Amino acid sequence: MYLTALEEQLNTYLAIDLFEDYGPNGLQVEGKREIKRAATAVSASLETIEAAVELGVDALVVHHGLFWKRDPYPVVGAKRRKLQALLKAEISLLAYHLPLDAHEEVGNNWTAARDLGWEHLEPFQIGVKGTFQPVPVEIFIEKVEAYYGHKAFCARGGKERVSSAALISGGAYRELSAAAKLGVDCFITGNFDEPAWGMAHEEGMHFLALGHTATERIGPKALGNYIQESFGLPCTFIDTDNPF
Repeated sequence: MYLTALEEQLNTYLAIDLFEDYGPNGLQVEGKREIKRAATAVSASLETIEAAVELGVDALVVHHGLFWKRDPYPVVGAKRRKLQALLKAEISLLAYHLPLDAHEEVGNNWTAARDLGWEHLEPFQIGVKGTFQPVPVEIFIEKVEAYYGHKAFCARGGKERVSSAALISGGAYRELSAAAKLGVDCFITGNFDEPAWGMAHEEGMHFLALGHTATERIGPKALGNYIQESFGLPCTFIDTDNPF
């Protein structure tokens, strides 16, 4: 498969023109013209890029790319090493940030909600909200922790039995109040900070933070399956150790 075709089809499938993002979506670094093997990952870290080189992939598709608004322009330090490794191995880097959060088929949030058995799914910002059979909150937390493979930071400010939740992966803890306005029992995201504790108790709802990386492995894995099934390209998910 040619790089131009892969980029065009992913850009269209993920509807990148619908998003005003914090960095460029689509092709960020151009490598080989022909793609025979691909990989997906959460972030374009040096460890991830080095793993892609070892695997011999031609294209690396990530959620967090190399370039962000307000980044300094000079290509020095770690950014130079990353670019050098990609260019030397002729690996193309493609990145999809908000489009891979919001997508209803392979996105971080909708994929997780379906896997967790939620019903009556509806968009919530770039995430999703849904309902499920009433369950003690302890059981709900255990199920979510098992799914993400990550211990939850919990601010338990709600009722003992829960039947609805909203989910925005990554760094969305400040959206807790917006989730509370929907009347859901729980809000799930990746990271947290000091205000989340008070906000959860003040809003009378449960807050769960499962780790930025853990909540955003879901989309890249699902997108990798889509690439392999739709384009016939072998596609590997590169998982690196990041507890944050």
